Amino acid sequence: MASTNQKKLLNLKENTKGSIFELTPIALPIFISQAMDVFMIFSDRFFLSRLSIEDLAATLSGGILQYVFSTLVLGTMGQITSLVGQYIGAKQNEKAIQTVYQGLILSFGLTPILILLSQLAAPSLFLFFGHEDALMNKEMEYYSILSFTILTMSVRTALASFFIGIGKTIIVTYASLCAVIFNLPITYILVFGKFGMPAMGIKGAAIGTLIASLFPILILSLKFYSNEIHSIYHTRIKPLFVKKLLNKLLRYGLPSGIEMMVNVSGFLFFTMIMYSYSADVAAATTIVLNWDMVCFIPLLGIAQAVGGQVGKYLGEVDKISALKSANSALKLAWIYSLLITIVYLSFNEFLVLLFSPESKYESFQIVQRYASTMLRISCVYFFFDSTYNILGGILRGAGDTVWVMVVSNIVMWTCAFSIYIFKLNYGISPLSAWWMLTAMVMSLGCLYSYRFLKKDWLNRLMIDLEPSPFPEID
Repeated sequence: MASTNQKKLLNLKENTKGSIFELTPIALPIFISQAMDVFMIFSDRFFLSRLSIEDLAATLSGGILQYVFSTLVLGTMGQITSLVGQYIGAKQNEKAIQTVYQGLILSFGLTPILILLSQLAAPSLFLFFGHEDALMNKEMEYYSILSFTILTMSVRTALASFFIGIGKTIIVTYASLCAVIFNLPITYILVFGKFGMPAMGIKGAAIGTLIASLFPILILSLKFYSNEIHSIYHTRIKPLFVKKLLNKLLRYGLPSGIEMMVNVSGFLFFTMIMYSYSADVAAATTIVLNWDMVCFIPLLGIAQAVGGQVGKYLGEVDKISALKSANSALKLAWIYSLLITIVYLSFNEFLVLLFSPESKYESFQIVQRYASTMLRISCVYFFFDSTYNILGGILRGAGDTVWVMVVSNIVMWTCAFSIYIFKLNYGISPLSAWWMLTAMVMSLGCLYSYRFLKKDWLNRLMIDLEPSPFPEID
């Protein structure tokens, strides 16, 4: 009887491998974690929208610039998920842990340089796009503090990638929840000057975000070295500089980091072009991109989860389950994109007016017209956006990072330069520029689908299927 029950359990486990039922419990905590991170940024911008449209616009441009310089390490650290997944699947736990340590070494070695470079480059970048003095002053005030979160984001991503790679994603959610719990009151107090504190405005928002970013690192570190995790994965081994593992992380992770950095740079370039039209267009762009971020970034949770699962199954040499996981992730993303499209169309006016300054509604009407139209246009590309991002996670999970880097970078910057040239020489409208962005996203969705359907990624493997050179620890 017991043997029969065991067989049933094994058959059930085998049937759920790669299914939505297996992927959802892994993706959902990451989804919630990403949503909470976005909510933290969203709340900061909501607080500042009560002050002025310049404060609101500066948080987007300053935030994107911070993200540009952090993406090089974030993309590289994110590849730890797939490497850990493949090493765990191949029963090489020691290599998985040392890969995490290589990521931490890179974080502390690279980010101070990036912070310095970003602070030196920021004034020139804002000036190049001809931002009005009032906006530029706000941008610099915000970014001079926010740039230090590049280090905290990098360390946090290295640790979080390990937990995503082993499928224990709920701790990532707890870490994000901790950041939100501390960020909301701290930012509110610092922005508006409550409980005897001076009103610091946009500077207070940056300080609040920096302080809150430290708490997830603490939570993830405690869990990483806990008895529960150590008893299975031996996380308390001595951190070593392992050249072979570092080279592997750079080989597969650096293209992802470069891809993210160049893509976000292109997106920043596009955003700056939109900002150069007028303060009204800048505010409308901020509102729409804020909602796009709220709705889109949780999709990265599905992409990260499926990347880890694909890596795990390829490490186990189980191509059928790897392909099944990929198809399950796409189904989840498409269902989600349909729901978001319905929300955008049904609550268009409400989503825009939520950012209306309380005492300046009349001056907000131009912003409202632009934002409402741009939000509707977003419905056209959201399906393709979700497709290309999920497929990107799948391809990276298999190690196809160079192709992803080359294709996405070429398409993104072709679009960004085209919009810049058309605005400079032909004076195209902000809405025409937004349609060109839509065409770019749709083309990426099609190109990634072609690469995925060829199925060459199923034959890739980032690791060597050999015993670990590190001694097992009792």
